[in-house]
Amino acid sequence: MTLNQKRTITMKLTGKLALVTGASSGIGAATAAALAAAGAEVILVARTPGPLTKTAELIRSRGGQAHDFPADLTSYSEVKDLADQVLGDIGVPDIIVNNAGAGRFLFLDETDPEDAVQMMAAPYFAAFFVSRAFVTPMIARGSGNILQINTPAATVPWPGAVGYASARYAVRGFTESLRQDLRGTGIRVSSVTPAKVDTPYFDRNPGAEDRIPRIEKLLGTMTPEKVADVVVSALRRDADDVHAPWRWAALHPIARAIPRPFHWLAWHTGTKHPRTVAGAA
Repeated sequence: MTLNQKRTITMKLTGKLALVTGASSGIGAATAAALAAAGAEVILVARTPGPLTKTAELIRSRGGQAHDFPADLTSYSEVKDLADQVLGDIGVPDIIVNNAGAGRFLFLDETDPEDAVQMMAAPYFAAFFVSRAFVTPMIARGSGNILQINTPAATVPWPGAVGYASARYAVRGFTESLRQDLRGTGIRVSSVTPAKVDTPYFDRNPGAEDRIPRIEKLLGTMTPEKVADVVVSALRRDADDVHAPWRWAALHPIARAIPRPFHWLAWHTGTKHPRTVAGAA
């Protein structure tokens, strides 16, 4: 068997069991649909039952295999119950896509402490809890992929989004730390980081779009379906960390290596703290 033949086998998603969080809408729903279209059996998880069930039904109407499990992923007891049910009724996931997340673009003095806790709970603790609940049987099997969805704020934070960016930094740290933890176990840890995505988030958070720095807007806007295609491609290629679209993919390694110019640009083209604006007036 040649190396190319071996890679072809690893790239097949047919028959794989994939669990996707935050799957009731946006990136999560599109990713679940794309994985199902690629031949995977998908498990959709989100907090709100109605939209989650509709997404699963849509996938099944297209000939895919889908299961929907409502759960609050910020509660480990609920995640543990979810894992017990999935492991008992369906099996050990081959793929986990940690997409569930929330957050608001606020300055520190605008952020209620309870909101800060919630912003850390999802995405960070949700990803930690879900991964923790399934990692033992995945290690026993010796294979799998745990993939996080992240944002450019995890590399280049912008003003007026301190809680959001901090939680995304935590997800980046979790991804890189977990990769070290699981090295040699057969489980791959990866991430997909798209630039701005046109999702219902902006409808639910009026004014949030205005706080995205102008420099970030130059990277382009993706649809959830385009992000889902990137996720499927990353899983097929066994990629570690993928950034999209191409402008962000080209700039990301430079931003990691030389962060200060990018941080300055994010501040210069972003929302200024009201006190800063008043002082300049």
